[in-house]
Amino acid sequence: MNKFILFNTLVVLISFGLKAQNNNTLKVKYTETMYFEQKGDVPPQLAATMPKSRNSNKILYATADKSMYIVNKEDKVEQIEEPGRGRGGWRRPNVDGIVYCNYSDLQMVTFTDFFGKEFLIKEEKEYTWKIHSGEQRDILGYTCIKATYQRDSTTITAWYTPKIQVSAGPDGYSGLPGLILAVSEGENKVTLATLVDEKCTTAPEIVEPTKGEVVTREKYSEIRKAKMKEMKEMWGGNQRGMMRG
Repeated sequence: MNKFILFNTLVVLISFGLKAQNNNTLKVKYTETMYFEQKGDVPPQLAATMPKSRNSNKILYATADKSMYIVNKEDKVEQIEEPGRGRGGWRRPNVDGIVYCNYSDLQMVTFTDFFGKEFLIKEEKEYTWKIHSGEQRDILGYTCIKATYQRDSTTITAWYTPKIQVSAGPDGYSGLPGLILAVSEGENKVTLATLVDEKCTTAPEIVEPTKGEVVTREKYSEIRKAKMKEMKEMWGGNQRGMMRG
């Protein structure tokens, strides 16, 4: 009887351990580097306020079925003045973006703030990756395989590790047989993992953001273009006024 009880206890403990292992939340820290291209039609006054690049620290929390990509407030990063900050600002201070993904239905929800207005960009994301198994690199001790995806005229290059069987990545990228540790979006943006915690015990709850005006990606792009055109005309008008004066 004692052996029987001991056996059942071991089975329960093992089952509990496997369940806990399966429920572990993955935590990955990334550094994003955005490179800004200053085109010739940008007014000189506005161009003077625009940095050539900007670094941002982010954190990905992920399970097998969902993930959340947020601003990293644990580590300090050198602050570079964002375009427009102090003149109305593109984003309000203390309002941070969130990228939420539900992998079971391929849904992605992005919470963002643009010129003081909050948006929820909802879209279905499914990537058609081409895997280059012969091209590999080491990132944080993990052997990573190259994969590419064509988005219009931009080539997205990702490096994923099959060692971590979680089909997630930074900024909503997913759909590969392993965790994405690096992504390059043409020559404009590079995202690189700086830390991987495979068994994070302090992860926040991964929940879908619900605050903000719900729009499609196409609608949000239209709003951005219209606002940027308005800003360009405003700066250009100021410049012409100064010249006349």
